[in-house]
Amino acid sequence: MCMKPVILSGGSGTRLWPVSRSSYPKQFCEFFDQSFLENTLDRLSAFGDPEVITIKSMATLTERALKKKSLNASRVVYEPLQKNTGPAVALSCHLALMNGVSPNEVLGIFPADHLVADEEEFQRILKIAVEEAQKGEVLTLGIRPHSPDTGYGYIETQGEGEGALSVLKFHEKPSLEKAKTYLAQGGFYWNAGIFVFRLDQMIEAFQKFQPELWKEISGIQKDLSNLEYQYSKLPNISLDYAIMEKLQNLKCIPSDFGWSDVGSWDELSRVSDEMTELRTSGEQKVFQVESRGNFVHALQNKVVGLVGVDNLLVVDTPDGLLVAQKGMSQKVKELVQQIKESGSITVSEHPFEWRPWGGFEVLSDTDHFKVKKITVDPGARLSYQSHQKRAEHWTVIDGLAEVTLDENPHILKSNDSISIPMGSKHRVKNIGQDPLTIIEIQTGHYFGEDDIVRYQDDYAREADKK
Repeated sequence: MCMKPVILSGGSGTRLWPVSRSSYPKQFCEFFDQSFLENTLDRLSAFGDPEVITIKSMATLTERALKKKSLNASRVVYEPLQKNTGPAVALSCHLALMNGVSPNEVLGIFPADHLVADEEEFQRILKIAVEEAQKGEVLTLGIRPHSPDTGYGYIETQGEGEGALSVLKFHEKPSLEKAKTYLAQGGFYWNAGIFVFRLDQMIEAFQKFQPELWKEISGIQKDLSNLEYQYSKLPNISLDYAIMEKLQNLKCIPSDFGWSDVGSWDELSRVSDEMTELRTSGEQKVFQVESRGNFVHALQNKVVGLVGVDNLLVVDTPDGLLVAQKGMSQKVKELVQQIKESGSITVSEHPFEWRPWGGFEVLSDTDHFKVKKITVDPGARLSYQSHQKRAEHWTVIDGLAEVTLDENPHILKSNDSISIPMGSKHRVKNIGQDPLTIIEIQTGHYFGEDDIVRYQDDYAREADKK
């Protein structure tokens, strides 16, 4: 059975703050031994080589995920602007057609950041969907609701049962009372944002229901040289609104494979009871006195003590702490907006950042000095650069480094150090087989990432990335 999986990897990084941020949205968060995106890549690889559509600012994170799975970065399409799922799917269809994919090829659209507990059942249902799509049907997978949840949209079908049911209507996220009515009535399913269709069927739908959008998408050249210009003319519209709600023959396959969009800390708390591999604090690090029903997630190895509190969500990161009552985590988006309006960068940036060559974590940041832990992948090197407002001192903790300082090479091993004066040209390369770890101490009067003059860069980046 053949299908072209297309993974939509967007998101604003607000609902799981402070772990997720706008520069590090949920699909890259490692609540498991790997990220949601990596899990999704694994889940879909049985059906074909996945294609990932994401925003270009997510390039480094996305390519690192693909590299871990030994997948080629050429399978990523970078949107210059976020325009929602409608344009993203239209772009995927257009590029598939230009690259010689058969009009009869089946495509599957999947969010990058969802959880599937029962992989075997997921594959069984998806095989049914692919078989139906090969006949010309357009299908969505509807999740059998286990509670009257107000955090999901609902799909209403004609009747209940197994197999592909006709879709009557899409419903927005309901009130609690309406959600209870949906469950009591039956024939209502959570909208998981998973769609399966033949390429020619979806192109025909765009031509019929979104002719202007398809006209602009069709103008994108094969080498993507005019992608940004064409994309700037597109509406911001979801695939549901653009196409799915307008189709007269859409089918829904009722599904129950342990699905969750993990769209809130309440939901993560719920699924953590079912999946012990979730990376939450172990019981040996959470001590409670007269406290019950609390959920604790800590990125740092901290001892957490709770006294006289019940049903709390406690989420700790190096630079942010969230404490919320269970049942209230849908309000985290409002909290993030308040923090954003205060000017805090904690809604957008983490103390750690990934780069094409590795990454770094800020250990201390003051007015007079800044300390980082830098990790360089084997064989990788930073750009040849200088700084006008700071000096740096590097100490190798692990690995073998080749440091070039004003054209002069230096080999450094563990416990070796080197000082880099303000204005000096410098770079470091990992010449060992294992990751290179360096402690960097910056001194000066400005430590922004934009204080950089780049002379050579293996990754052709702008001057605001180290």
